Parts: sequence; C-alpha cells; structure tokens
Amino acid sequence: MRRLPSLSALRAFEEASRTLSFTKAAQNLHVTQGAISRQIRLLEDYLGTPLFMRHHHRLEITPAGKRLLPTLQAAFDSIAHTLDAIRSDPSNNLLSVNAAPTLATRWLTPRLRDFQTRFPELRISITNEYGPLHGGERNEDCQIRFGVEPLPGANSTLLMRERHVLVGAASAFAQTPGDEAALRDVLLRHPWLYILDIDRRLLVWEAWLDSAKIDVEMARAGELEFSTLDQVIHAAVAGLGIAVADRHMIEPELANGSLIQLSPIEVAGPAGYWLDVRSEVQDTQRVRHFSQWLIEHYAG
Repeated sequence: MRRLPSLSALRAFEEASRTLSFTKAAQNLHVTQGAISRQIRLLEDYLGTPLFMRHHHRLEITPAGKRLLPTLQAAFDSIAHTLDAIRSDPSNNLLSVNAAPTLATRWLTPRLRDFQTRFPELRISITNEYGPLHGGERNEDCQIRFGVEPLPGANSTLLMRERHVLVGAASAFAQTPGDEAALRDVLLRHPWLYILDIDRRLLVWEAWLDSAKIDVEMARAGELEFSTLDQVIHAAVAGLGIAVADRHMIEPELANGSLIQLSPIEVAGPAGYWLDVRSEVQDTQRVRHFSQWLIEHYAG
C-alpha cells in the first residue's frame, strides 16, 4: 500500500510553488491563506525538511522543494491527461460546467430545469473556479465566464453584455426620484454598495455616473463592499444601501418588487458573459446539446 501525504497538501505545495505566494495559492484554490500554510507545514513535517524559505513578502523554494516540484507537476499532468481522455469519450454523459458564482446562482440554475427536461440522460456538474479553462487545475467541459473578449484556444460565444441600472430596496423608497435633483439627493443620502473582483472594486459606479452625467461626491453617506454581486444584491434588498447592478442578475427582485430601479438610465458594460468550450470535448454530444441550447435560447 502506498504511503502518501494528502492530495490537498500536494496541491497546496504545487500552487504555492507556481505563484510563490501563499495568498495567491489560497485564492486560486478557494481556501484561506491559513489553510495553505497548514497544508504546507504538514507536508514539510511528513518529509522532515522545509520546502520553502519564508522571507518578508516573498517565498523561495528550497532544494528539497525544487526536487519535489517537477515530479509532482508531471504526476498531476498525467492525471489530468487521463481524466481528459475519459471525459472526452462520446459515451460519457457527465456535463461539467464552470460558471461565475453570481451567474450560476441567479441566472443559470433557474434555467437548467428546461435543459434537464430536454436531455434527462445527462448528469450535470456546476462548479465555480478561477483561472484559465486549460491546464492541470481545470478540466471542465465548458465555462460561462465574465470577461471582455473571447478566450484564446477555446470556442467562445458571447451570451450577453452587462446592463447596469441603479437600484434600491423598495422598503426604503416610497417612490422613484422624480427629477435629477431628487436623484442627486438619493445618491448623497444613501450608502453605496460596491462589488470586489479579488482585491479591487469593479468600476460600475463610475461608468454609471459618467453616463448619467451626474457629478456628486461619491459615497458621502458611507460605503460597503462585497466579494460577489449576489452579496451586493442581498445587501440592497436588505436596505443597506443603493447599488449599480446588472439587470440580468436582478430580474427576480425587479419582478417581485423587492428592488426598484431608481433611474431610467441603463448602461451597457464593456464586459459580458461568454460561453467557452474546450476544444477537446466540443464534438461530444453532451457539450453540443448544452452549447446549442444555451446559444439558441439565451444568446443576444
């Protein structure tokens, strides 16, 4: 029986070696920095030797780490290649889709019932990952990605562009602002909700204000920021502030009246949602069914 450390520890080491950062490795693997540090420590304890020299704001791989890394990368590459070969088999009926978290929850999932009814023989796996579609860490059939352009090396189709509108909780507003002065007052009196992309704010507020041609002091009443648009939407419904949100993602709230649009101004964002299909599986029946269904019913 093989005596091996945990796969989590080995993946943590490989990612930390690739990025030379526990923080970036944690972001890429969707765990905390502390979890990465613990996994590396467990692997070092198992081997009886350090794998990294930890300098201020910098990691350096030790000779032992350099000895381990190519073997580990080759093993992971071999595993990924075999998995891809199995998944590329036309008889495989597992459809795996990677989707941006908010889109997966708010847009894709409510529509999957129709696809499931049309193709009941398929099994469906929805994941949320960051990073390129190609490579040892990613092997989904396709992804629905937030971006501004097609993905090199993949069959990419634009599904929809963002449509940004200003919204607030219906419970906080008896009526929509009647004129520019009233709208300006709303912007000055209510906290603003921001969306983060890893470690920076998306510039949706700036783009909306520029299109509206309204010059106001930004977030004078305060601001809150969240890691996903879904969190921003929930915060807006709860009355924590006002938000500039993609209309596609707030259809239920606008329909049931929990959110109201505070201005008729709607701004097309530079980014949108793209369907990217891996070239290795684009001719499989499961992927053809999904991409054709998605493009036919929802692209444009």
